[in-house]
Amino acid sequence: MQTSAFKMLAFVTLLISCGERTQQTEEIFEIPVEFKEGFGPFAASYGSLSPEHTAVDPEAAAWVPTYRPVKGIPKDLKNVTKSMVWLNARQFVYQNFHEGKISREMYEQLQKSWEWVPDELWLSKKPIKSFVYVIRGTDKAGAVVVMIDTNNNLDFSDEIRFTPAEIAGRDNGLNADSLRSYDKSWMVQYEHVINGSIVRDNVPIIVKRAVDYEFPHDYWYTIPLYGQAALKWKGRKYQIWLSNMFDGPEFHHGRIFTDSELSPEKYAGFNKGIEEGEIIMVGSAFDSQKFKYLGIKPGSGSLLLQTVSGDSEKYSLQKGYSFRPFKAKDFRTGKSLVLSDFTGKYVFIDFWGTWCGPCVEDLPELRKIYYETDKAHIQFLGIVGKDSKERLTRFLAKNNLEWPQILSDSTNRLVETYGIQAYPTTVLIGPDGKVVEKNLRGDALRNKLREISKSL
Repeated sequence: MQTSAFKMLAFVTLLISCGERTQQTEEIFEIPVEFKEGFGPFAASYGSLSPEHTAVDPEAAAWVPTYRPVKGIPKDLKNVTKSMVWLNARQFVYQNFHEGKISREMYEQLQKSWEWVPDELWLSKKPIKSFVYVIRGTDKAGAVVVMIDTNNNLDFSDEIRFTPAEIAGRDNGLNADSLRSYDKSWMVQYEHVINGSIVRDNVPIIVKRAVDYEFPHDYWYTIPLYGQAALKWKGRKYQIWLSNMFDGPEFHHGRIFTDSELSPEKYAGFNKGIEEGEIIMVGSAFDSQKFKYLGIKPGSGSLLLQTVSGDSEKYSLQKGYSFRPFKAKDFRTGKSLVLSDFTGKYVFIDFWGTWCGPCVEDLPELRKIYYETDKAHIQFLGIVGKDSKERLTRFLAKNNLEWPQILSDSTNRLVETYGIQAYPTTVLIGPDGKVVEKNLRGDALRNKLREISKSL
């Protein structure tokens, strides 16, 4: 990513310049992506600027050795809160493991949960600028100010203090304009690895105050970067957009969007995008072509697409595709469950885990929706991933969930089969076995199920 125009070089080694196919035998496209500052066509997304944890917090104490001392904090600032923002989580974990600040057990657990196999070609054992510190405090006048270590030297004596803009509203009532609009972003120095070499770069960051939230969740940050790429196919150019929820300059789990996933009336949410392993289609009704999204090439940021012939991709979690059949057992009863048991019904499947905070937070509302649902025509199922029998047993004993639960294990491998990367993931399947919608939650799910019930 070049700092002047936010462009990332594309290393087109397999194929073609700018995605132009020249021979029928070529199947993989490596397409350069131009990264731009801003939110583009996407709904703005922020992360909480959480204070550093302390050793007394049992769930976060393991991260304490990774924190760094900073200096130069102005003496007139009171009630100073220090926060570390990861710019590249994988590099951060990798370098801290090799520094001895993260145990091997923790390192291997993170690899497993992130489905990540470290590749030294794109990682550095030597510590590099893969994070940035942000502080906030009150000045003599009692005003809250923020400072960002923009040159990433762990010294705030050469930084500028500023009063952050405000975000209005709370939860689903957040004001979209206060999320998207900004007068200034701060350019932060960071480093990443390309083909074994450390490259210096800059990345924009915005910090705002969420006035309707309380400490420690009242300050948020975002890294406003999105990507654009052009797929050339049979003389036509198709625009592809790339989002990673604005959580950093690395797009490991970025999702792509074509114009069909975007709406001129509203900004697109991350969940509406095409995940790695899913399909996009270009062309006309009489001459169309499917491409499988293979992900983003590390370091270069190039977009990888693979041509798909005929109906070789019959199953997918995408809308309009058939949901792959399964055979498993109800966790509580041991009764055999197969998707065909629910033929003729709509089936709502929730991929979740007892360890997943957002999943657990959703359950009370999900139970309310379940009680409201026409159970003669709509079936709920839970598929629990990356969990243990013991933990799930304890959880269900304390939290009664009336619908069947299936534990994804080494035998049924449901999480691997369906390629679940984010939790919670939800899928609504129609009576014909095809996906109706994906990632419906809360009011969106309630309204959809009500719409279905009225149409029956």
